[in-house]
Amino acid sequence: MALTLPVAFVHGWAFEHTFWQATRAALGSCPTRALDFGFFSDQPDMALPDQPYIGVGHSLGALWLLRHHGPLCRGLVLINGFSRFGAAPGFPDGIPRRVIERMRLGLLREPVGLLHSFRQRAGIESPLPAHIDSARLETGLRALMDMDCTHDLTAAKCPIQAIAGTQDAIAPPALTQACFPAGEKTPTEWMEGGHLLPLTQPEACAHIIRTMNQRITAP
Repeated sequence: MALTLPVAFVHGWAFEHTFWQATRAALGSCPTRALDFGFFSDQPDMALPDQPYIGVGHSLGALWLLRHHGPLCRGLVLINGFSRFGAAPGFPDGIPRRVIERMRLGLLREPVGLLHSFRQRAGIESPLPAHIDSARLETGLRALMDMDCTHDLTAAKCPIQAIAGTQDAIAPPALTQACFPAGEKTPTEWMEGGHLLPLTQPEACAHIIRTMNQRITAP
C-alpha cells in the first residue's frame, strides 16, 4: 500500500537522522523527511513539511512532535514515546529527576562514556559519530526532565497512534500506560522488543505508518 502523504521523522535523544534508515526503507518509495536535532552535526534541521504530512517520532522526538506538530499534521505515530518523561508531582510513573540529572552530569564530565552507556542500555552498540554537540544534548535532557505535553496530547486535532516495546528499558511500560491510558484518545500497539523499535521492528513500524495514512486519507 503506497503512502499518499509525506512522512516527517524525528529521532530521539542520543541519535540522529540516520536512525530512521531501516523504517524509511521499509516504506519504499514514499516521500519522507528525517529531521535532525543536531546532536552529532554542525547544524540542526528541524523544519517540518510545509504541506499536510504524517509525523513519526521516537522517544524525545515523539515528545517534540506532540508540542510542535502544527496544523498541517494529519496524523502522529509515537514510537517508544511519551507525553511526559520526567517524574513530577501527580506523575509518579515518570523517570525520577535524579536519574536524568545524573545523566546530565555524566554528559558534562565524560560525554562519550555517557552516550555509549545510554545507547547500550537502549539496545545498540554502534559507534558514535565523530562530532558530539554536548550543549544540544544537554538541552534534550532538560526537555526530557521538564517538558510536559499532556495538554498537547489532549488538544491535538489529528489522530495519534502510540507504539511501545514490552521490554523497553528507557521508557518502561508503566510510563507508556501512564501517558496513554487504555480506552482514551491514544491507542497503544505493543510490540515485542525494547526502546529501539524503528531499528528492531522496522517493517511493523512501517505497517502502522501505512495504516495511519489509510485511516486519514480514506474517503
